[in-house]
Amino acid sequence: MMRKLAFTLMAMASLYVVACVTINVYFPEAAAEKAADRIIDKVRGPEADGNTSLVSPDNPRDVPVLLALARSVTSFLISDANAQSDVDFDKPSPEKQALENSLASRFPLLRPYLNSGAIGLTDAGLLEFRDRNLVPLKDRNSVVQLVAAQNNDWNALYAEIARLSGHPEWQDSIRRTFADRWVAKADKGWYYLESGVWKQK
Repeated sequence: MMRKLAFTLMAMASLYVVACVTINVYFPEAAAEKAADRIIDKVRGPEADGNTSLVSPDNPRDVPVLLALARSVTSFLISDANAQSDVDFDKPSPEKQALENSLASRFPLLRPYLNSGAIGLTDAGLLEFRDRNLVPLKDRNSVVQLVAAQNNDWNALYAEIARLSGHPEWQDSIRRTFADRWVAKADKGWYYLESGVWKQK
């Protein structure tokens, strides 16, 4: 009986270690949202609202007695893995700083077209034309160039954030986080794409 209990405990401890290490390689959404909020507020400038909505991690659920015992037995084995789970999505670099400044300096020229509904936010964290007819013909080429330049900088910024985090494979997740935060922070009346359909905030 004791041998069976010991075997069960060891098996659960092993599973717990594997689970914890696996969890730590998951994309840390809350940290990404915090960085996205700061950068979006900087890009939007002083007209941006001050509301920041962060997702808080859920409280851990109660665990059975054996699992709690397994946790205490194995906690020292995973302390290093937990320390590595702290990812800094706001790590600075000259290229990142330059991209943020470029995006912020260009945004006031794009804001009127977001306000009019000529352009909108996409689920890829970029801008896209919704209705070119809302842009005066004489301004259309310059707005096309502005949107393209802004999107190029956003793409470069997502790649740089992923590189600085040490997880280049997270680039798509970073992009999706920024897209979600842009919609959350969008002004009333702005358009955004959701599942291929334009919706208005």
